[in-house]
Amino acid sequence: MSIDTKIHVNTHYTRSINLERDADSVSVVEAYIPTSRAVRTLSSMLLAFKADESPRAWSLVGPYGSGKSAFAIYLSHLLANPNIPATKAAFRKLNSVDASMGRCYKTLTKNSEGYCTILLTGSPESLSRRIVHALAHKAEEIWSHKRGRTPDIVNQLSELAKQKELPTTNEVVDCVIGLQNKLSSQFSGILIVIDELGKFLEYEARHYGANDIHLLQALAEHALTSHDVKLSLVVMLHQAFEQYAQGLGDELKNEWAKVQGRFENIPSLTAKEG
Repeated sequence: MSIDTKIHVNTHYTRSINLERDADSVSVVEAYIPTSRAVRTLSSMLLAFKADESPRAWSLVGPYGSGKSAFAIYLSHLLANPNIPATKAAFRKLNSVDASMGRCYKTLTKNSEGYCTILLTGSPESLSRRIVHALAHKAEEIWSHKRGRTPDIVNQLSELAKQKELPTTNEVVDCVIGLQNKLSSQFSGILIVIDELGKFLEYEARHYGANDIHLLQALAEHALTSHDVKLSLVVMLHQAFEQYAQGLGDELKNEWAKVQGRFENIPSLTAKEG
């Protein structure tokens, strides 16, 4: 009997996970293996999701291939519409590890369509512009299936996405709040996931004044607040915030480090514990 009849390699581990491309992939969710650290992270996040006022901003820091993107996709489906196949697969996986936690996660989206999830992958451009475009696209997608008058927030996001000037921090946060207010009858929360955040930070370092670092701070602080549609923010990067501020001087490095302090840091999710 040849070795290829005895050993099977899951092909999902032979290529990188792309947050946006693989967002709805059932096979990616089914292939996910929750490590003990990932399960502990899900348990810690659960407490924050359930609380009215709690820090709900996390930074997943680790090298390439440490499972950050796979974890983010898996988490997004634990909070997604309970009726879609990928979410059902995510709960089967969690129930096999911790059925009690699975029941708790289900209560987060009870009587709703789950969380409104916005996923984006880093690129060398302004984070504020990308977030506005992602929010506008999501809003248009949601209300394109609804009858009646389109809410002002949809048009507001569309106009903000079209303007030449970079959106200000206040404009982006106001849009998030506007979206929260209009989603209360349909969704349990908003989850924003940013993969490869380092690319946005590198752009910020090269284009001083883009002010994206303060946008991250403002979103993390807003994720602390109580709302019927709670905001949660997950960012993923290869190294600490201030490491992307090389060449900006000690004062700005310290400022960037303080912004990272608004996020709960989660180290590599694949590391063995012992």
